[in-house]
Amino acid sequence: MAKPTFINTAAQRRAEDGHNCGELLERYVRIFASRFTWKNLPEDCPPDYLERALFFAGGVSAKKVRGLGVCVMGAAPSALTIYGTPARWLPVDIIGTPANSSVSDSLWTDSNAPVLWDYEPMVNRIMPYLELQRKALNALGCNLIGLTNPVIIETVPGAELNGKVIKNNLGAGDVFIPVIDKGALNANVLDLKASDHTSNLTGVVHDTDNTIMDMMFVTASMEKASGISVEEATASNEQNEIGLAIELDKREKWCREINAYLGTNFEVELTKERYYAAGSDSETDPGTPEPAEGDEAGDQGSS
Repeated sequence: MAKPTFINTAAQRRAEDGHNCGELLERYVRIFASRFTWKNLPEDCPPDYLERALFFAGGVSAKKVRGLGVCVMGAAPSALTIYGTPARWLPVDIIGTPANSSVSDSLWTDSNAPVLWDYEPMVNRIMPYLELQRKALNALGCNLIGLTNPVIIETVPGAELNGKVIKNNLGAGDVFIPVIDKGALNANVLDLKASDHTSNLTGVVHDTDNTIMDMMFVTASMEKASGISVEEATASNEQNEIGLAIELDKREKWCREINAYLGTNFEVELTKERYYAAGSDSETDPGTPEPAEGDEAGDQGSS
C-alpha cells in the first residue's frame, strides 16, 4: 500500500528541520519578541505572542470572536490598498482550534480591523543568513572530528592487529598508548592531514549573527570589540536607536487605531526604557554635596 503523501519519513523530517534551522531560529525569535513590552492584552494572551506572530506572519491584528472575546492573531492580507498595506485580512498561524463550531466560524472570517504590518516577515529576511550559519556549524563539526581523529589505519577489514592499549596515569591525565604486535598483519598509518579551519568557520557564525542582530536593531553579544573605532560604535548605536524608535512609533500608531476600533486599551513600550525607568526610580537622589571639612572650618573661623 502506497504511503500517503502527507506523511513524511523520519529522514525527511530531519532534512526539513535542518533546512528550516529550527534550533537556531528560536534564539532570534526570543530576542525579537523581547524588544517591546505589551500591556493590557487579553487575559489568555501570552505577553510575547504578538511579537512572535509578527515575526512569522509579518502582520498582526485583533478582532472580537464569539465565545472568546477579543483575540490577537497573525494577519495575512485578503485585500490591499494602493500602498500595499492590508485593507482586509484573514487570520494565519492559528495553532489551536476551538471545539465550538460557532467560535470557529467567527474566528476564520476576514476583517477590516487595523493591521500592524511589517511588509515581509522577519523570518524570511534572516533565513538566508541562518542557512549560512547552519552550514558553517555543520562544517565546524566535521573539522573538529577531523582534528580529533587525525589518522586512520590501513589494513585488511576484519583482520586482527593483536594490539593492546597501555594506560599511564601521568598527573591524572590518563594517557593511552596503542601497541601492535610485530607478528601482526602489516598495517599502515595514514595521516589525514587535517587542517584547522575553526577560526574561519566561527567567524562566519559571528558575522551572520551580527547581520541578523543589525536587521532587528539589536546590539550583537558576539560583536567584535577590538578593531572598532569610536565612530563605528557610535554609528551602530545610532542606527539601532533610530530603528527601534521607528518600530515603536509604528506599534504605538497601531495601538491607537485598534483601541479606537475595538474599544481596547493596548499599550506598548520599549523594553530597555522600561527597565531604565525602573532603575532610575530606585536610585537615590545625591542631592547637594556636603561642604568639605576645610570649607566648614573656614566658615567657623570667619564667624
